[in-house]
Amino acid sequence: MVDPRPTLLRATHISKRFGITQALDDVSVEFFKGEVHALMGENGAGKSTLGKIISGLHKQDSGTVTIDGRELIPGSLDDAFAAGVRIVHQELAQCPNLSVAENLCLHAIPKKGLCVDFRAMEERAARLIHKIEPSIDVRKPLGLLSPGHRQICQIAAALDEDGPHGGAKVIVFDEPTSSLSIHETDRLLAIARDLAASGVTVIYVSHRMSEIFACCDRVSVLRDGQYVATSVIADIDEPTLVEQMIGRRLSTPGAKAAEALADAAGIEHRVTADAPVRLRVRDLCSPGKIEPVSFDLRAGEILGIGGLVGAGRSELLNALFGLDPKATGSVEIEGVSIAGKGPRAAITAGMGYVPEDRRLQGLFFNLAIDENILAPIMPDLSHAGIRDLNAELAEVQNRVQRFQVKTATLRQTGPGELSGGNQQKLLIARWMRDVTKVLLLDEPTRGIDVGTKAEVYRLVQEAAAAGLAVLLVSSEMPELLALSDRILVMADGRIQGELSGKDMTQTNIMTLATRETGVKKTRA
Repeated sequence: MVDPRPTLLRATHISKRFGITQALDDVSVEFFKGEVHALMGENGAGKSTLGKIISGLHKQDSGTVTIDGRELIPGSLDDAFAAGVRIVHQELAQCPNLSVAENLCLHAIPKKGLCVDFRAMEERAARLIHKIEPSIDVRKPLGLLSPGHRQICQIAAALDEDGPHGGAKVIVFDEPTSSLSIHETDRLLAIARDLAASGVTVIYVSHRMSEIFACCDRVSVLRDGQYVATSVIADIDEPTLVEQMIGRRLSTPGAKAAEALADAAGIEHRVTADAPVRLRVRDLCSPGKIEPVSFDLRAGEILGIGGLVGAGRSELLNALFGLDPKATGSVEIEGVSIAGKGPRAAITAGMGYVPEDRRLQGLFFNLAIDENILAPIMPDLSHAGIRDLNAELAEVQNRVQRFQVKTATLRQTGPGELSGGNQQKLLIARWMRDVTKVLLLDEPTRGIDVGTKAEVYRLVQEAAAAGLAVLLVSSEMPELLALSDRILVMADGRIQGELSGKDMTQTNIMTLATRETGVKKTRA
């Protein structure tokens, strides 16, 4: 059946090369007016590059982008913006030192004479942000918000219709829900559908299959920079879509994505009750962030931390790693106290930390690949303060090969030239060392494709099977359930309950995650 909607946007014969990497090779895709059109593919497939070319952030080497029949100026953000094209980035592109209102109005600051009209600015920002999240204070510095709320602010900015160029005709959403809770994600999907119903074309990049099938009308797949196929969502199933993305099937039809990927990893491990305690936490708390938290984590165990955005999960990991100077309580790794001693003491005792925001918290973008991997142990490879370059090279080559980090060079290439999936594997390669005893993982598969997820799951399960103790924070319920041996659920900075065995279900997690504060903690 022919879709009756007219074509609004055309990307025709688009090619783009970055150095030796051919990011896009003669890609052509059409987008209908008033549809939610998914772009899918593995990390490095070219999805984000195509979105950035459409929005004018990148200049294509060849090909054209037209909207309503008008050809856009290649690489011109201003021309694309004037034509009604907006983009919501996967990585936060904001000014954390400014208020929420100032960030939302940067492109069109309201003035009263020669002065900024702060009241009008705050009113406009409130209208935008409260469509998605009413609890956000637009006068608050944006840098004080959680990554999830900062992502919401970025999405709200794209919905502004009061600027000089009017509202958006095309919005590119690049992994917009990667930091959002279930409720925030549902709200965003509803907004995307409402935008499409009003005639806006939504280009939706996401690795979450459930979102694609719940929200999108059509899906186009890229693989290794080349166009594969465009399908109507109603005419395709999940295993077929995965096969188009990676060129092979990971599981049998009907299997859920996260469970299937965990099975595909092929690693099984069992945690015995007498396994040694690697991490012992007693009454860990931080004013306004987490209430007294106590738990044990055993060797070979993957302990999941569930809850909604703002529940205190990331704050808990920051306190454990010594990043919160106000945190009090007892934290011990195999009897060695690290509480109040900072990250260096945690690293020395055998703790590693893969944070939620790899760009702001994890990677050093001014350093090369080798220095990023070696950052925690570079002093150990030095002699009298002089770097042993041969020892460093051998260590880095081993890590890059083991964790399958795809990079052209080790010393000339920086993390910014890697795909999101390879950036994540680079962080894991840094921290998953032989001497690591406890590994903190905060949203370890955020913004990466299904193929890379399978690799991450395999690496984590292999490490646990070898005795590594893993503390896992994930907002993806199937992932949390598939990987965890047991789950602690947090709400408002407290552990509301513990789930294990058959009690580990999405319903039970959500029941505990939405429990009213002040209720006595129970064991589920």
